Amino acid sequence: MNNIAKTNGLETCFSCNGQFPPASSEIHKYMHSSPGCWAAYGEILAREYQDPGLFQACHRLSVDAYALQHPGDPADARANQSVWIHFASLFLIFERGRPHVEATTLLKTLAGRSFEPPGLPAHPFAITVQDVLHCTLANHSERVAEWARASYEPWSHLAPQVIKMIDKG
Repeated sequence: MNNIAKTNGLETCFSCNGQFPPASSEIHKYMHSSPGCWAAYGEILAREYQDPGLFQACHRLSVDAYALQHPGDPADARANQSVWIHFASLFLIFERGRPHVEATTLLKTLAGRSFEPPGLPAHPFAITVQDVLHCTLANHSERVAEWARASYEPWSHLAPQVIKMIDKG
């Protein structure tokens, strides 16, 4: 497991670099994060589950953004698959202008495939779970969209292969 750096009483997530209060919660099985980051993500999901309109507007983006910022161990096939399919979901939304429901369908279609390790993101993430957690309910959807874009762009080297996957079906 990765060491978690502490600054001003906060722990820095070794995957996304967001800073969170220390937590002792469980973390995801293959999307590696600090316990505080995983707990913060749970708070974001709870906010979305409590509001059907918010859920519909941005839940797909929240799940994809978190997965891309927490890629896990490249030796784990589930972690590799996660990066590829969540990138493909955001590609469909951002580059092809498709609705979230189509992106979810694509995820299900691609979930049965095997994927090579995706490499590393090209640059650090400008917006993390931390930024979404601290936004107001009124600007949650807008902030999640920014977070999703900030999660997507560093993985843009995957786009040519994702285009082939999507266009082949």
